[in-house]
Amino acid sequence: MTTTHKEQPANTTGRVLILCDFDGTVSTKDTVSHLIGKHITSPEWRFHVKRYFRDEIGSKGVYEAVAPHMRMTRGDLEDFVRKHAALDSGFPGFLEWADSRGIDVKIVSDGFDATIATLFRNHGINGLEIFANTLILDETGQVTIRSPHYNPDCGICGTCKVAILRKCRADYDRIILIGDGESDRHAAKEADMVLALHDLFVHCAGQGIPAVRIEGFREVPGLLTRRIRAVTFDMDGTLVDSLDSIAEAFNHMFARLGYPLMTVEEVVRHTSISLQDFVKSFLKPEETEIGIKIFREYYDKIFREKTKMIPGAMETLNALDGNMLQGIVTNKRGKYARRLAEHFGIANRMARIIGAEDGFKAKPAPDMFHEFMRSTGAASQDTIYVGDSPIDIQAAHNAGLDAFGIINPIFSGEELALHRPRRILGHITELPAALEPIL
Repeated sequence: MTTTHKEQPANTTGRVLILCDFDGTVSTKDTVSHLIGKHITSPEWRFHVKRYFRDEIGSKGVYEAVAPHMRMTRGDLEDFVRKHAALDSGFPGFLEWADSRGIDVKIVSDGFDATIATLFRNHGINGLEIFANTLILDETGQVTIRSPHYNPDCGICGTCKVAILRKCRADYDRIILIGDGESDRHAAKEADMVLALHDLFVHCAGQGIPAVRIEGFREVPGLLTRRIRAVTFDMDGTLVDSLDSIAEAFNHMFARLGYPLMTVEEVVRHTSISLQDFVKSFLKPEETEIGIKIFREYYDKIFREKTKMIPGAMETLNALDGNMLQGIVTNKRGKYARRLAEHFGIANRMARIIGAEDGFKAKPAPDMFHEFMRSTGAASQDTIYVGDSPIDIQAAHNAGLDAFGIINPIFSGEELALHRPRRILGHITELPAALEPIL
């Protein structure tokens, strides 16, 4: 099947552009280093690559240094692409979807134009504008690499994606970047939205750059137009600040039983699991029952007084009220979760509040989520889970839901991103905007 992308007339209002990285993104394999290594005539190229990783030179400098030591014919290139490049299987369908919506797609790559064009031709993809380094092969096999999109003011990448993005600004209302690696990081700061794979998602999480994690192009149309209809929340650390009260109750238990005390962070990194699992992790088996009893008796006395709403949580719930189904799924004991929800005046807006010991396995098991969806009629594809810890993300995955992770004093954006949530938010107040369709 031939997929041809039709360019839209310039200066049309409401125009959207999607800039796609190539290596590791459109091509699921990174072709650049492999292509150079396979066609090099001298081991000297590794020295220049090391200089690149030491930030002594940019990719343009590497290409200029290694090109004289390469030998490759046009036939060699075509053979290499057949064997070592792999088009994302969802990319042709993504192009058809974009074309049907009047969305322009362009390739921005710090790789080589000839590699990209050859792979596209092999798959019947025509008409895409490609911004990349120019690979020139003469009849003798001599290789020349030029960088027509280099930005001397920066000097890092052979193809400056930031400069390309800025040049396109005059013609588009929104620019979306899809990428996976280092050459996409600068452009990610200026794109209106980033769809990120792998390392780029972790980078964006660390830098506070809005990004949606993707596994491949098959997901892109749905994620760009998706309408969320139900939101489930973790409770502790997400909606309410109960860290001090929980830590105080556990340390009361530890002190009574002769164990060393724990810091708030040490407690929090374990309290995403259920109370019983936490106690079993630190106490002797014969002390588990009495430990739980000591904890609950003390926590019952202090939990209302020493628990506060997370700043901005109430405003966020108010913004969502009436727009979508809301619920709470927590490893806090269900009794406590419902009491706190009533105490803070949020119980009546929750379709369900499900917690530990409500008859379902605790997170990371999916049971509580399945019950929430069964009892409310929410569909997994239209429901997300919002939490603040890795176990929240894992539990959502186990239930077939997308997770939105919220950065907090215990878990950084990078740490949460490594567990592959769909999005990372810097604060809960970012949630309403993040739930809106991107397109």
